[in-house]
Amino acid sequence: MHPVQAAFRKSRALYRGFTGGRGAGKSWIGAHDLLMRSKPGRLYLVAAPTYKMLADASIRAFTARAEELRFLRDFNKSAMVAELGNGAQVLFRSTEHADALRGPNLSGAWFDEAGEMEEDAFLVAIACLREGGEQGWLSATFTPRGRGHWTYRVFAEGGPEAELFCAPTAANPFLPAGFAETLRGQYTSAFAEQELEGRFIDAAGTVARREWFGVLDAA
Repeated sequence: MHPVQAAFRKSRALYRGFTGGRGAGKSWIGAHDLLMRSKPGRLYLVAAPTYKMLADASIRAFTARAEELRFLRDFNKSAMVAELGNGAQVLFRSTEHADALRGPNLSGAWFDEAGEMEEDAFLVAIACLREGGEQGWLSATFTPRGRGHWTYRVFAEGGPEAELFCAPTAANPFLPAGFAETLRGQYTSAFAEQELEGRFIDAAGTVARREWFGVLDAA
């Protein structure tokens, strides 16, 4: 893990957000974090904006990390359910229809690409975090989508129950050399601030910088 990922892992906030530039390791840390937090026999949720995004990115990241840790006991593709080595189960679902998330009692949830989701999905999911009479947690990994998006309000302005961690693309030492600068050469300055620096940009193009609010950049 790079330092921002490690700080995210150590956090005990109820709602944790990890935002960053492209290639900053968002999906990897989201998957790794859920695997490390899983409790024996409990139920968890991994959600993405669409089933295509779920299949193309979230499931791949999750199963790859679980297999690396030798912690994946079974994955039922038709039911979209994984069973972990400790007996915990993980549901994989799309947030296209938020009401479809109602029902199960969960111990934790990971929203991958939360910047592309509607707030209703978050509001429905947090009411499910009650398995075994215990308060569950929710983490979200995403590229920022401006201060008008619900993720800014929940994770950047959410008070003591929430914590936000920001990592620019360049923070990931495992990327190809020069990767961030190659992309920067193709982006406008405002787009680079969002896509490479992980900063919240409003509709007018101004930037909400990480240092303006309580964000941890390192352990």
